[in-house]
Amino acid sequence: MFIPVGTNLKLNKIPYATIGLLLINWLVYAFTHGIYYKTEFLIWRYFYLQPGEAYPWQLITSMFFHGSFWHLLGNSVYLWIFGIFVEDKVGWKTYLFLYFLTGIAAGLIHSTMTGLFMRDKLMIPTLGASGAISGIMGVYLYRCYYSKIRLLFFFVLPIQVPAVIVLGLWFLQDFLGGIAAIKGIHQNVAFWAHVGGFLSGLATSKYLKYEGQAQREKLEHTVRTRLGKREGYAEGMMAAEQLLQTDANNPQLHLKMAQAKSRMGGSQEGKEHYQQAIKLMLDTDREKVVEVFVEYWKKYLTIMEPQYQLRVSRLLARSGNASLARATLEALINSDYPPDRSMEAAYLDLAKLYEQELKQYDLARAVYHQYMKKFPQTEHRVFVENKLRLMQGGARL
Repeated sequence: MFIPVGTNLKLNKIPYATIGLLLINWLVYAFTHGIYYKTEFLIWRYFYLQPGEAYPWQLITSMFFHGSFWHLLGNSVYLWIFGIFVEDKVGWKTYLFLYFLTGIAAGLIHSTMTGLFMRDKLMIPTLGASGAISGIMGVYLYRCYYSKIRLLFFFVLPIQVPAVIVLGLWFLQDFLGGIAAIKGIHQNVAFWAHVGGFLSGLATSKYLKYEGQAQREKLEHTVRTRLGKREGYAEGMMAAEQLLQTDANNPQLHLKMAQAKSRMGGSQEGKEHYQQAIKLMLDTDREKVVEVFVEYWKKYLTIMEPQYQLRVSRLLARSGNASLARATLEALINSDYPPDRSMEAAYLDLAKLYEQELKQYDLARAVYHQYMKKFPQTEHRVFVENKLRLMQGGARL
């Protein structure tokens, strides 16, 4: 016996819509379970879906009633396992739209199949969220076909099985159950509601052109689970390279590539990806820049182009990493980069760092002298000369 208990996907947002649906279902069950029989008849007559004499609103109201605790629990498990990830992928508004759309489609298909092939069951009411949940499972399969489902085997051994296999076998079981129902083999399950909901989920996903997003999510999942690991490293690298072709300005993707390329030692490709990640983060995630640059420096001990290195060094100094800021600024002013405004600012930043943070006034004075030789026509000449006069003999400003 196999029981689904989860997937190998990562949830990014709290699934409020799924939680809300579960809460409503449980509240409805709690308030209607064991009620007075006359009230139960009214609910049965006007809120369950009765194919032979249905009211339009029953296609929706029937989704929120369940025949037993175990019926509700089973539906809740499936809705939680698959619904939270569909909501995460499409957003809560689209998720609720898909839930009710496929639930209505499931009810209509069940009623149609009953009217065509099982007319003796036209007056048997149908209830439960299974049709809508089946629709969400169809959307899940379309969007997350690359994922794996965690199953408990006889309540003990957890295993992971590709979603295509698990949901494919689940659909086949319901389809065969529907055929058996047409043949007159009575089972207390609305198999055609499951089949209809699942197929409508797939069809709606196709209509909404989710395949492009699904393919991208597969690549992102492959990068996240394969890149940087021994098993599947090449597959992860190929996926990352494909993503970069359409998203060249993704700093996190460049960082993952940098870490993977430099895992076994510094490489030119790894260095380039680190630098690209840092450049992009300077405009999008400055807090992360310091951490990434420290990682990069430990592996390569190499500075970047002056206009970028200057900004990184300043962030290092502000974050309290004065020693690394000093090392990078020293490397920058001693490099072969041509003198420009960034190089000029690097000298001034280094002198200021020596003087105010490190209290090394002799070194600060030496940097100012070096600066005057390098930039004799600087607009900051008066400022630097005043600094040098005040620092004579080790005095500070």
